[in-house]
Amino acid sequence: MKNDWFKLMLTGMAIFIMRITVLAHTTGDGGYEIKIHINEFSKDSIFLGYHMGNQTYIRDTAVLDKKTGFFTFKKEKKLESGVYLVVMPPDNNYFQIMVDETEQHFTVTTSTVDYYAEGKFKGSKDNDLFYNYMRFIATKRKEAEAISLKRSTDSSGTMKKLDALDTEVKNYQWDLVKKNPSSVTAVLIKSAIEVDIPKLENIKDKNENEIARYLMYKQHFFDNFDMSNPALLRTPVLYPRIDAYMEKMTPQHPDSIVESLDRILLLMKPNKEAFQFYFVHYLNKYAQSKLVGYDAIYVNLAKKYIATGLTDDFIQKDNKEKILQNADKLFPILIGKKAPEIRVFQKDSSLIGISDIKSKYTVLFFFEPTCGHCQKQSPFLVEFLQKAKEKKIDVKVMAICTFVGPDKMPECWKYVQEKGFGDFINAVDPYLISRYKSLYNIETTPQIYILDEQKIIRSKSIEAKQIGEVLDHIIQEDNEKLKKELKSH
Repeated sequence: MKNDWFKLMLTGMAIFIMRITVLAHTTGDGGYEIKIHINEFSKDSIFLGYHMGNQTYIRDTAVLDKKTGFFTFKKEKKLESGVYLVVMPPDNNYFQIMVDETEQHFTVTTSTVDYYAEGKFKGSKDNDLFYNYMRFIATKRKEAEAISLKRSTDSSGTMKKLDALDTEVKNYQWDLVKKNPSSVTAVLIKSAIEVDIPKLENIKDKNENEIARYLMYKQHFFDNFDMSNPALLRTPVLYPRIDAYMEKMTPQHPDSIVESLDRILLLMKPNKEAFQFYFVHYLNKYAQSKLVGYDAIYVNLAKKYIATGLTDDFIQKDNKEKILQNADKLFPILIGKKAPEIRVFQKDSSLIGISDIKSKYTVLFFFEPTCGHCQKQSPFLVEFLQKAKEKKIDVKVMAICTFVGPDKMPECWKYVQEKGFGDFINAVDPYLISRYKSLYNIETTPQIYILDEQKIIRSKSIEAKQIGEVLDHIIQEDNEKLKKELKSH
């Protein structure tokens, strides 16, 4: 978990601009005026950009004043504090400048030969700090490279020197942060310093030690990030950190993701703009997710934040109502919930309910005879049940035709016969008396649900060819759970 010194901070300093998007956004009072002179640069315009999430946006454009040789970014509204990019067409090369709340009128002189080595500022102590730091890092990087060349002849001596260099860099970083806590530079540097996790030598078992260190590392993952600081949102370090926490530090299971997401949003709550940005980001992400069970994350965001009014500042009433209606539809059919009871008609007009099916597992298959995807899925479903019988798995399939109207029923029964559904429990509901379409949110077909003996939803929204593999996994889970229960008794 300990990074080499040269990874510290630099990870956020050389991010290639993959995409620049125009975004008009102005807030605050006062104004800004940033004058920039760039030696060795011959074009007549430059852009002022900034980081937001994993994108880079354009905030302003400046045209060269040929008399003075300066580009001037100027507006009557202040810039939000953060890290900004001076972007130079046509190649979109750039250098970074710090903009804080109090220093928004300053002059920059630099050169394309080396933006940071040549950079000079008037009226911005924050940028003096940052550029001095960048020059310090460049010097120490050269020293590290020179030391590393001797690694093959003096391995232990080389490591000692690199460790000493690492300590020197960290001391410089912490000294700068402590002396200039309100600067954007301090926010940026502190957030890029990795958290040191002790070896926990009191835990002798290797696996237990690794788990304990992982949990400790996860707990302290954001220790050096002041989430309440508005400047942090417009830096290149925040999104990668959050993304690493969500994708690498968090087990990719809906319950774990919900827990991690709640932690991040709680940390961001004092920072209204950051809270809004990341809430909307993750709401959209999980609203669009096709992964099994991830609708639970979307429902959690809707019910815990939107329904309670925590997002009223930025989610309009109409959108709020639509999201909550959608969440209410999904909530009863989340994995882990008891499947809603429905009673539907068999071919002999007798009624059968889900609770009437006596089997260890039940597969619900909602289909429409004219649906091309249903037709492709049906043979896999028949094959699954045949193999399950051979393996003596206690499972039944209930296939429900979603056609509406009595005149459509012959097509349902014809489909059942043609597709070989003879071993299934086949059913229809021509008048939607059971309300299965709303209860199971059947907007498209086919839809598949796997239920256990208690009719708890164990999986859904999968392909028919995946049922066997998914059910095997569920059976394994149930067997392991039973073993643990027997052990505990």
